[in-house]
Amino acid sequence: MVAVTPVGDGHYLVCLSPGFFRGIAAGDVIAYDERNKSAQVVERGGNVAVQVFHAGIPGDTVESLKRNAMDIGGRVDGELDSLVVLTFPVRVGFPAIESILAGLPSDGVEWEYGNVFDEQGEPLAWWQDAT
Repeated sequence: MVAVTPVGDGHYLVCLSPGFFRGIAAGDVIAYDERNKSAQVVERGGNVAVQVFHAGIPGDTVESLKRNAMDIGGRVDGELDSLVVLTFPVRVGFPAIESILAGLPSDGVEWEYGNVFDEQGEPLAWWQDAT
């Protein structure tokens, strides 16, 4: 499930960055293909999605992550027992985002960008037009 709002012509505004759907972030406008269960970005919203998967780390570490993300202009778009979904305006910059994530424990944490790389691991580079 992805939180969207219809905007007409079969297009949807993504309201919250998804935790399990790659390639999109909050603020993007997408065309969704119900039959293939796929989304095509029509317009980028200028946000970077980050999924942080964690297990066995203290709750105060997770709270610190969320607080640090908000301190630099990010927001928490979703949370499960072992997942935090963050959204950052691209203007925050990748170094600032990665600095926050570098403060997480190396054991029990994996994170990934949700809309920065394609399926082959190549940068999508949409942010070059957004900055």
